[in-house]
Amino acid sequence: MKVQCMTCKKHSEIDSKHPQYQKLKRGESKIFVCSSCNKNIQGQASADTNINVNDLDQHDAILRRK
Repeated sequence: MKVQCMTCKKHSEIDSKHPQYQKLKRGESKIFVCSSCNKNIQGQASADTNINVNDLDQHDAILRRK
């Protein structure tokens, strides 16, 4: 599936193994954020709110394992 990051506008190709693939395929989400932008957004949010990134979305825990 061809996708474009909503933040950096970079085009990518993802397959069924990608954590966001199923949500996009089922139409549950129309927004894709690449791993790099996701880390940057989380880092900034963590710094601004003092919330640990490990306490955020399960999706992100999967991405960090890779």
